Amino acid sequence: MELMIIQDAAPRIAQGTVLAILIASTLIVIGLLGLIGIFAWKTEQALEYGNFFVVVLGILTALVGFLVAFPLLVSGIFDDPTQVLAILSGLFGTITGLVGTFFGIKTSADARQGIQDLASSSIAGDTPRPQVSLTKPQDRAVDVPPDTHPTATFSKDMDRATINTSTFKLLDQHNLHPVNGAVDYDVRTRRATFTPSAALENGTKYEATITAGVKDQAGNTMAQDHTWHFTVMDQGE
Repeated sequence: MELMIIQDAAPRIAQGTVLAILIASTLIVIGLLGLIGIFAWKTEQALEYGNFFVVVLGILTALVGFLVAFPLLVSGIFDDPTQVLAILSGLFGTITGLVGTFFGIKTSADARQGIQDLASSSIAGDTPRPQVSLTKPQDRAVDVPPDTHPTATFSKDMDRATINTSTFKLLDQHNLHPVNGAVDYDVRTRRATFTPSAALENGTKYEATITAGVKDQAGNTMAQDHTWHFTVMDQGE
């Protein structure tokens, strides 16, 4: 009854005007969809303003609803108000779907960021210092073959970039000359290997050193240098 009174009292609105209002409302919805796309594309930055976006979306939704409903109700184009309600239900359903899409993207981005933060905190919380748990040859070993390649096994996963000829050294204690060679680190076994450029001298004592400059994956260094000695077998032997 009240609707009929409003329709009788209101000026008739031309169908072209109603169509223009519907087109404008549709463009607003498309604009909202564009905003969703922008937020989805720049998830790491734009989603930080999600609360503000939802508030603005709510205001625009109410405005769109008014722009669509009022002209349709008073224009008399639809005799049955439920037809207007059906149109509004479809419109609000579309907007609700957009909001659901936004929150789905935001939840996924938040979960991914949480996993990254957890991984970072796990690495940052890794405070124990690495150690050399095993060497080959062992300290004070004798009769070592001249073609040996000294190795050091670590207690933790190490940063391969920090294990090189500056941090893994071999010294000829007879003449105090450093031995030329190459250093390699095996991630799977946590083992660093020093490969001399030439066979070691018979009957010579060598000093191998892993310096405190080596680091594990969390950036922790050893508390101090690790040094061991061995002697290559004599030529007669």
